[in-house]
Amino acid sequence: MLSQAAIKTAANKLLKEKTGLKIYGREVTEGYDTPSLFIEIIAKSFKRETRGFAKSGFILKITYFQEITNEMQQLQMVDTIKDAFGMVVVVEERHLTVGGITYDYIGQKENILQVSVEFDFYENTAEEPEGEEAGEMEFNLSKREE
Repeated sequence: MLSQAAIKTAANKLLKEKTGLKIYGREVTEGYDTPSLFIEIIAKSFKRETRGFAKSGFILKITYFQEITNEMQQLQMVDTIKDAFGMVVVVEERHLTVGGITYDYIGQKENILQVSVEFDFYENTAEEPEGEEAGEMEFNLSKREE
């Protein structure tokens, strides 16, 4: 199963490479540099579909803080984020399809850009069988005449 830490690490790395901006987490509330990005994971429900599979997902909320509000730069950031995530994002060994990308403005003056990137996926929840794996196996086949 995908860990939340792996998802956050992959998203941080992807956005750092594409934007070059400093990236912060939810724990930072003051003293951050601008321009910068804040990334937050909002988990979707974990719903078992069968005994061995569950439907899951998450939304990445990416908030763009600027030194001076500039709508044109904000719109360029939307395009940069869309380009960064593309259609598929690799998290560990999983390839997650991007479900949708939307943006809105938040804050008291509604002038802070926030981009949402949605992911939905299925997870294998079947337990791995316990025991040793077979290394080698010999097999002899002979045909009997009747």
